Amino acid sequence: AEADGIRLKGIAKAEAMEAVGRAEAERMRLRAEAYSKYGDAAILHLILNTLPQIAAEVSAPLSKTKEIVIMNGSNGESASLQSLSNLGKDFTTLVGTVPHAIRALTSVDLSQSISRIPGAKIVQP
Repeated sequence: AEADGIRLKGIAKAEAMEAVGRAEAERMRLRAEAYSKYGDAAILHLILNTLPQIAAEVSAPLSKTKEIVIMNGSNGESASLQSLSNLGKDFTTLVGTVPHAIRALTSVDLSQSISRIPGAKIVQP
């Protein structure tokens, strides 16, 4: 009797795992069908929804920074202001590389995909 109980529990567990696997496979099939139906729009949607997560992961180490010291070869306030200005330019340059990085990683031209959105404009830095 105990062996039968153990066997029945095993069968129930296997059936539950099979049901979960089938549901996941169906979800993946439906997602693939939607991506193929909507083409670039679906890929663009996926990328745009993922960008905030990518930005959070990239900036996570910076959130642990207590102090940033900018060093250059000059003294005085004007040199500090120039360093901050350069930091802003560096940040703009870094952000400008995102479309190129996405194209390299996914073969999707983000700029081209965005340009297909009615009313969307891409501003060059």
